[in-house]
Amino acid sequence: MSAPGTQSPNEDTGGASAQTVWQTDSGIIRKGMAVIAPDGTSLGTVERIDGEEILLAGERGAFVALTQVDGVTEDAVLLDSRGDATFGLGAQP
Repeated sequence: MSAPGTQSPNEDTGGASAQTVWQTDSGIIRKGMAVIAPDGTSLGTVERIDGEEILLAGERGAFVALTQVDGVTEDAVLLDSRGDATFGLGAQP
């Protein structure tokens, strides 16, 4: 099953561990895509999406919230300079 805001085009390929492509509100994110900070520096590459987080390859525990994504190109995930739009917001009744 996909997380809110994501759909998995290849969900029938053996489960989450085999998944390498994710459809998000910002566009299609693939395993191995570069994750680029607003200043142009590379933060790493996509390992997988878990819930509302992009987990980075090789960085134990490193992640980026999907709410930080500004856009997706053919080979990169571009982050927004505003940071996580939900940071510090409480639950709304």
